[in-house]
Amino acid sequence: MTLAPHAAGDVLIRLERVNVALNGRQVLHDLSWVLRRGEHWAVLGPNGAGKSTFLRLLRGEIWPAPVDGGSRYYYFDGRPTASPIGVPRRIALVGAEQQQRYLRLHARWDAQPMQVRDVVFTGLLGGEQVTRRPTRSELARVARAMDALGIQSLADAPLHQLSQGQLRKVLIARALVGDPDVLILDEVGVGLDARSRHELLEAIERLAAQGTQLLITTHRRDEIVPAITHVMELREGRIVWLGRREALVASARRRSRPATWQALDDAAIARRAAARPPLLVNIVNADVATADGDALILRGVTWRVNPGEHWAILGDNGAGKSTLLRLVLGELWPVHGGRIERFVDRPDDRQRAASVWEAKQRIGYVSCEFQARYSADLTTAQVVASGFFASVGWLQPLSRAQKQRVREVLTLFGLLPLARRSILELSYGQVRKVLIARALVNAPRLLILDEVFDGLDAEARAELAGVFQRIAAQTSVLLVTHHAEDILPFITHRLVIDGGRIASQERKVRHQLLRRKSDLCSIPIAS
Repeated sequence: MTLAPHAAGDVLIRLERVNVALNGRQVLHDLSWVLRRGEHWAVLGPNGAGKSTFLRLLRGEIWPAPVDGGSRYYYFDGRPTASPIGVPRRIALVGAEQQQRYLRLHARWDAQPMQVRDVVFTGLLGGEQVTRRPTRSELARVARAMDALGIQSLADAPLHQLSQGQLRKVLIARALVGDPDVLILDEVGVGLDARSRHELLEAIERLAAQGTQLLITTHRRDEIVPAITHVMELREGRIVWLGRREALVASARRRSRPATWQALDDAAIARRAAARPPLLVNIVNADVATADGDALILRGVTWRVNPGEHWAILGDNGAGKSTLLRLVLGELWPVHGGRIERFVDRPDDRQRAASVWEAKQRIGYVSCEFQARYSADLTTAQVVASGFFASVGWLQPLSRAQKQRVREVLTLFGLLPLARRSILELSYGQVRKVLIARALVNAPRLLILDEVFDGLDAEARAELAGVFQRIAAQTSVLLVTHHAEDILPFITHRLVIDGGRIASQERKVRHQLLRRKSDLCSIPIAS
């Protein structure tokens, strides 16, 4: 690929026929690209295309291959250099995965949660902890960074009280406080509700208008802010398209006919709660409190899931969706006066409630947050097998039937060729498929999908949607999402949570039905 001519002094980074190999496998192939001052780039491509490796290459965290690797030059100080020393300070990076790591670190280190002002200040220290008091000029820089993101009012707020969207803005302010030449935003909208995502994208647009140079990666084209001037698409480690934004022709998306929903009134909800079994989950007048009991997170929740029903669970960040899921999973219990029943098939089963362990054996669960926490160096087959024990990294000997079941599920998801590969070597999308396979290996009666499409490209989302469509013929699904377009066609009901209370329960009254009986060909959920 021939590079376009450029004016002297414009170039910040120049790649010429760069190849990158990791663990003996070539990941990036023959990349030629120039980043010029004032350009704002979006980098697109499916999971596994090489975007994360490309970002690491730009930030100097990895080198071109030592033999026939091409060349990488930085021009931040006006003269070309191949050395990446100091480059991470010039190219700041913020992403959803970074946010999860940051939360885990501070949950482990801090007896007293850090305040927002201190978190932003650590961007000047090159670490995650405050090791000294800021000077007056540093405090002024921190204030300017917070002002740029509109979070001045949060300066004294402790970290653990922030919403996902607020924390994402705090981390961007932390990146900006060091005055980087380029700000990389890697899937920065992942995990945010519609309102938080809209506010964040508006803030990013303002940053560009104020002179911050942007490079964003995303799988959702509605997150490409108007400031973006250029677009690159990667596939299988190669640049397959690049050019100005105006030349990008968005691929047409096939849209399903919108469904019609009808609200369940209080009387209908009460009748459902009192109806005879069978039932999968029945929560009646449940309050759920914080660990210290000082405040209620959920209030007066009454909600029932019957066999054959599939629910979409909606609500803003902090509304109580995660707490509701933990209640279903048996990790939390209602305070006195409320009750929860799980997996009651006959009236006389109510005399013996399923234990937490039994409930976990019947529920499959996968989420973005769980993926961020799952860092065990295990093979794909071992991770899938751990689903038998509802464990992370704790394995026991498998029976012959269990080994056969693991093989069936690996085959179902096209993961058999990766069975012996460590999940630490897999792409983000591949790891998501592995964790979904893990959730299904025990033939669950209820499958919880918590923001399961976030961070995935359109192809991966479409592939998984087809798999879930077939799974739904035998397993009830609870789908938590912030994107209306991710509500799958087989969903029968919607639950909306707001401020810890159920705002509405609705049933679908118009379905987009499967056209052929063959579309219901069953997946071998159990051997």
